[in-house]
Parts: sequence; C-alpha cells; structure tokens
Amino acid sequence: MTFDNIFGNAIWQQMADKKPLQGITMPTEIQQQAIPPILSRQDILMQSPTGSGKTLAYLLPIVASIKHDVKSAQAVIIAPTYELASQITIIARGLFERSEDVALLIGGADKKRQQAALKAKPRIVVGTLGRVAEFVADKKLSMHYVRTLIFDEADRIFVPENMPLVEGLVKSTLKDRQIVLASATMPQKTVELARPLMKEIAEIKLGSKIPKNIQHYFIITDVRKKNERLRSIIHSQNIQKSLVFVNMPYAIDKTTQTLNHHNIPAKSLQATHDKLARKQAITALRDGKARTLVSTDAGSRGLDISDLSHVINLDIPAREKDYLHRAGRCGRAGKDGVVISIVTAGEAATLKKMAKKLGIFIHNYERGE
Repeated sequence: MTFDNIFGNAIWQQMADKKPLQGITMPTEIQQQAIPPILSRQDILMQSPTGSGKTLAYLLPIVASIKHDVKSAQAVIIAPTYELASQITIIARGLFERSEDVALLIGGADKKRQQAALKAKPRIVVGTLGRVAEFVADKKLSMHYVRTLIFDEADRIFVPENMPLVEGLVKSTLKDRQIVLASATMPQKTVELARPLMKEIAEIKLGSKIPKNIQHYFIITDVRKKNERLRSIIHSQNIQKSLVFVNMPYAIDKTTQTLNHHNIPAKSLQATHDKLARKQAITALRDGKARTLVSTDAGSRGLDISDLSHVINLDIPAREKDYLHRAGRCGRAGKDGVVISIVTAGEAATLKKMAKKLGIFIHNYERGE
C-alpha cells in the first residue's frame, strides 16, 4: 500500500513535497494500518514500537482533513513532556505553508507569547496537558471546532491523577470528536481509563518488539569500574552521539562531570531542570557540541535525535518496557543502533531474563558472542 493508495493522488501530491516527507517513499506498517481509520474518524488505540512512524501516522490524516475555511483549532495534540511536544510541533509545522498554523503550548514558557500564537488562528495546537487545559479554562483556546484529540505517549498521560484534566478537555470539544491514543506501550490500566471517553474503537497493536536494526550487548565489570568502562567504550568506539542512562537522579551530574573531566563532552538531562536548560542540553548533542547526554528514564521517552547511534545503560532499567523505551532512542528511521549495558555479574542475570521476555538476544561485548 502506497501513500497514493491511502490518500488519493491529488491530496498526496499536495503533501509529498513537504519537508518532513522528503525521502519518504512508502508508508511504514503503522502508517498503513492507522491512517485509513483515522481518516474515517474512528477512535484509535495505536500501539507501535518507538521509531516506527507513529507521529506521521496521526499527523498526516489530520493535516489532510483540515478545513482551511475554518479559522480555528481543529486538532489538539497532547504530549507528556516539553521535548516531545516541541518535536511534534516541528514536524507538524513542516506540513503546513504557514508555521503559524501550528501553536505550541507548554508549561514553564511565556504565556503571553503563547497567547499571541493562538491569536494567529492555528489549525493545530500541540502542548502539555496542564498548559492546554489552562488556556481552555481561561477561554483563550476555543475547542468549539476541535474534531480530533491526540494523546501521544498516552500511557504517561492516562493516569488517575491526570484524568480530571483529560476528561475536562474531552468534554470541551465537539460531541462527534475523535480520540486517538498513541504509544509504544499500552498497559491495560491506560486502556481502562480511556475507554469511557471513547466511542467505537479501532485497536492497532504492532507489539512492543525492539527493531531488528538495533544490536544489544552487555559488559560485566565491578560496580566501582562502571564509569571507567563507560569512558573506554565511548573513546574506543569513537561514539559521537549517545544517551547514557542511570537510575538515580543524583548519578546524572556525577557521571556527566566524570565524562567531561576525561575530555568527553557531556550534558546532563535532569527532569528538575527548567525547559531552557533541557533544550540547551539536547541542542548541544544534536549540534555535535556534546557527544552524550546523561539521563534517567525521564529522557527515554519522546527524544528523537537523528544519528543517535548508541544507548548505554550504566544502570539496567527496572522494567522490560523501560529497556524498550531506552533502546528506541537509537537506530531510528531504519538506521543501525547499538545498546550496551554495563553490568555487574548479578545484574547480568537480571538483564538476560529481561532480554528473554523482550525476545532479544544480548551479546557478550568482549567475547563477541
């Protein structure tokens, strides 16, 4: 199935030359399965691995369905983090002639500037839940013409403490609104919270398998030598773009300082940092001014950094789904990726059990097996 088949030649030709679509010739599996029911305005539960093309799977049918004579927001996309909302906004703006057709509403940023963006009558609004709900409550964002609500990384949004805001947002839209939930993992709890808000639901589940273009390795070492092994790997493999994961926030700055001390430019990505600091850290890696970002699992969701070749686990994640989200940061858009876990002997046994449940094989890095 081609994009021509899905949209029709006339509509596709209007979209095909847009920047986010340049070099894309065929829809991915999730795009083939999700775009037709979204175009037909069904409610969707969409689960697909990281890097499989979920963002375009919901953006393309939204853009194709925009009524240009309606000078108001027609779709609202909610993301759990500033980083993901910003990335969605960049892609969405690339699909329109006017960048003003997509507004970004996020907490911690200048409200007056965001209010000015709404006065430009955007067709799509992208934002974090709290800030979007705030603009709706203040009557600065009209939901009267919103036909589609998208919740990206839905498993992080559909949690009990968020449901009053989610329900209020849904009720503020048209009665025939369409709701789409997208995520790499869709726990049953998420589905149970979402179902009462949705109508006839199309469930699309491609599984949570890690792409085959990502290779997995482990290195066994003493816990006190983990940072030393980390430095050695980055130097010996000449790794230029990587994410390093630790489990505890206090370890982020310590690891970052150690890498910088040994001439490996590194930035920390702390959930407690303000939006500007986090943006600067990510931009440094994208622009090649840093070779790695150090983060907890707060950095495993929503980050899309092109040419990120390696994910290195200095601590193994607590759950299989966290390994999946970490691994999904590399090897995107079909490029090769490598995940290396630096573990103690005890952690190696846990890691192998995790790998078995995920259906992947983890090679011994030093033995090459």
